[in-house]
Parts: sequence; C-alpha cells; structure tokens
Amino acid sequence: MPEYRDEQSAAADALTVHTGPLPEGGFLLALTGALDHHTSTRLTDAVQPLLQQDTPTVWLELSGLTFIDSTGITCLLHISRAAAAAGGHLALVAPSPPVQRMLDVTGIGQVLAVHTDHDAAQTAHGRQDEPHDAPGVAE
Repeated sequence: MPEYRDEQSAAADALTVHTGPLPEGGFLLALTGALDHHTSTRLTDAVQPLLQQDTPTVWLELSGLTFIDSTGITCLLHISRAAAAAGGHLALVAPSPPVQRMLDVTGIGQVLAVHTDHDAAQTAHGRQDEPHDAPGVAE
C-alpha cells in the first residue's frame, strides 16, 4: 500500500536536482528527496531547458529519491514524451528501493528505460530503440 504523506512530511522531503553533463552528450540529473505533487514542477523546470540542447538525452539518477507518487510518475512520462519529441530519450538510473517498488507496481518499467546502475545505462546508451533488451535493464 502506498505510503501517505502529509503536508509537513512533504515539506521535509523537498526535491533537490543536481545537473551535470553525460560523457557522450546529454545530461545526468541526480534527484534527492521526494518527487510528488509538491515538487514535480521543480523537475520539469530543470529538464525543460535541457531538451532544447543539441543532445536532448536525459538520465535521471534516482538512488537518492525517497518517495514518488502518481504525480511524480506522470511527470516522468511527460519528460519522456518531451525528450522523444526533441529527438532524444529519458533513462531512469539506479532507482531507490521505494521508487523501484512504485515503478514495478505501476508498470512504468515497461514504458520507460529503467537501468539498475550507471554501467547498465552506459551499456544501453545508443540502443534506445530496444531499451528492454539491453543488459542491466530492470524488469
């Protein structure tokens, strides 16, 4: 059963987004805190200008994400569609156990590329058209 969070808990888990370049082009965003209806616009605002770059590839490092709700899942889907429309792709990397549980429950791993770690994402990079056949992709 999903964990209930009140307004005070949500404020304590504010989302932090750290952005850096990927070696082969694109961007890695390391998320910490919670991705929910209180914080999803922060992630959208961080990703939007990156999708205007020549290489609109975005990896979201989720090991520091402690919570995700349905709004956070919807945010990931919107980012994925926007990246694809810009000619790039979105990859989810190293989801924390609570986030992986939510990805499993919702079936998002069947729609988005979810990689167990950075090495698996690096191995799969360049084969976005077959993300679920690549080694290290979480099923």
